[in-house]
Amino acid sequence: MQFKEVIGNGGLKKKLSSMVDGGRVAHAIMLIEEEGWGGLPLAVALAQYMSCPNKADGDSCGTCPECNKFQKLIHPDLHFVFPVNVTAKSGSEKKPISDTFLPIWRELAIRNPYFTEEQLNRELGIEDKVGNISVAEAKEILSKTNMRSYEGGNKYIIIWLPERMSQEAANKLLKMIEEPFSGTYFILITHSPERVINTIRSRCLSVQMLPIEGNGANGEVSQYFPIISELLTNCLAKKLSAMLDQNEDLVNLGRERQKEFCRYSTSFLRKIWLTKHGLEQIAFINSEESQTVRSLAAALPEPFFEKAFNHFEGARVGVENNVNAKMVFCNLTNLLFVSI
Repeated sequence: MQFKEVIGNGGLKKKLSSMVDGGRVAHAIMLIEEEGWGGLPLAVALAQYMSCPNKADGDSCGTCPECNKFQKLIHPDLHFVFPVNVTAKSGSEKKPISDTFLPIWRELAIRNPYFTEEQLNRELGIEDKVGNISVAEAKEILSKTNMRSYEGGNKYIIIWLPERMSQEAANKLLKMIEEPFSGTYFILITHSPERVINTIRSRCLSVQMLPIEGNGANGEVSQYFPIISELLTNCLAKKLSAMLDQNEDLVNLGRERQKEFCRYSTSFLRKIWLTKHGLEQIAFINSEESQTVRSLAAALPEPFFEKAFNHFEGARVGVENNVNAKMVFCNLTNLLFVSI
């Protein structure tokens, strides 16, 4: 993947290539995006650019043996880590890791590098579970960083959704980031930076990506804005009855739109959290949301956010597992109410 093949984020691509040219690449970079913004192709393009011996004009050549291996995602020094779980496709593995599913990951990433977490879960066969990055995965990362580079150059560990990492796995990764081996680079791609363990986040160079113009990331799902804003407003006002009255609207959305609502709500909460922490410039708030986001940012207490993120994720998983929708959203409402 060359930089020119990555959609959008032109200024960021120039900044990254300049960092490489100037020898100023951080050993741990965290790309902050929302689904569909292109974090994965950008991470691969960065690694390819760093390894290309014929780079010119801010991009890799795209034709040398190094580039060919990166474009096929088979370079031996390019390693991928992503959330997994036990499925029929993991065979006899009781503790599957990313390498267990690597052929599936490669095929999906080549076919559509802008895939969503839901699409990956469907490919891996874990639609009824939540993927995670386990301590077994962290041990595998440590083993890979301990090995010498296969081709004598850099090694790259691309971690997709580090927010899915267990605490024990995060602790092991932290040690690797704090004391990195020479020539080893970690590129983390997160959709929820506030859910990444703070000690890891603070040791990475955070790079905020921009939405791809016209991809619907901030517009199409705004149909859910009135629902979530009213839900949170009623929650703050301790109007449980009004919150429960909204359940009927959520139940009538249908399964796919219910999952979409949960994803939008998580994204909306992230905008509020960023605004609360003085980071409104990277929250990408549209005009429809602006006033409500600022108001909720001032009113919602800090401990509420992590609980709410988990509650909406639990609701999304419940919908995916075909749990009765009335039960799912009644439970969500009650959990939000007691979390304030």
